[in-house]
Amino acid sequence: MIPRLFVCLKLISCTLISLRSRLIAAVVVAAALLVSAQAQNEDVIRFNTDLVTVNVAVKDGKGRSLLGLKPQDFLITDENNPVTPEFFDSDGPASIVFVVDTSSSMSGSKWKSLIAGLKDALKNASDGNDYTLIAFSDNPLLLAKSVSASQLLTLLRELKPAGNTALYDGMVLGFDVLKQVPQRHKALVLISDGEDTVSWLSLAEVEKEASGCRSTIYSIGILLKESCNHRNKKTCVGQDTITQLAKVTGGLAYFPKPEQLSPVLKEISSDVRSQYSFSYYPLDKRPGWREVRVAIGPTERRPNLRYQQRYLMR
Repeated sequence: MIPRLFVCLKLISCTLISLRSRLIAAVVVAAALLVSAQAQNEDVIRFNTDLVTVNVAVKDGKGRSLLGLKPQDFLITDENNPVTPEFFDSDGPASIVFVVDTSSSMSGSKWKSLIAGLKDALKNASDGNDYTLIAFSDNPLLLAKSVSASQLLTLLRELKPAGNTALYDGMVLGFDVLKQVPQRHKALVLISDGEDTVSWLSLAEVEKEASGCRSTIYSIGILLKESCNHRNKKTCVGQDTITQLAKVTGGLAYFPKPEQLSPVLKEISSDVRSQYSFSYYPLDKRPGWREVRVAIGPTERRPNLRYQQRYLMR
């Protein structure tokens, strides 16, 4: 575990008293929830400006990424109105937020496999990516924001899993930090091995925040599928939860064994790198719910597209 003095030097919001730490976490959570207080639909992207950003994964029938596409290869409509992207990114840098479970159940082989897997996956990440690390056990803590891959790994190696699982609080802090990272292309990677045990927030509140997220969510539930197959109802709820969090943003959910973490993290890194990111200003700027559709122009290939399809214009 990182010494308290070190944490205080690294974190503006750190605290030496557990009770005060929980109160600060509650304030962060409450502030994030205010943003979504008016949301009535869960499959939503919310925006405070007119600029809409959509990340699109394009796969062939075998699940391989289709690379080399140009802006003119895509047909984009907003409420059935064709739009022209102001910004187009392919294989460009991304801001990636890792929300990592550091509770006691993550110790041992799980933690070692996580460190090794991240080290391998980050070797092939896009140049210019920046990384943010949020760790959660009894409380969520922002340990680093927009740092390099080497700085991220250094911080992770200094952590020692202990405590309970404030998964929901950690996720909401991650959604809040996503609004502050620099790149238009963003992703959040959740890594946990269990169901929430001590959060201030409910699952319903987290789902509302997730559906308002501007980025792709990738969820990794270590051993959750195996535990669910053994009829652990609580674990099955956790599996359903992280699957839905990923689905609502056009992301993916995985349920690996510890030794499978490395290939899973590599696949996520590849998926982020191969996405196409579009930003545009919709013609109709009146407040309300909007539907986005993205298609590929005439081609012999029949690609599969994965992206978030609804947002709220304010």
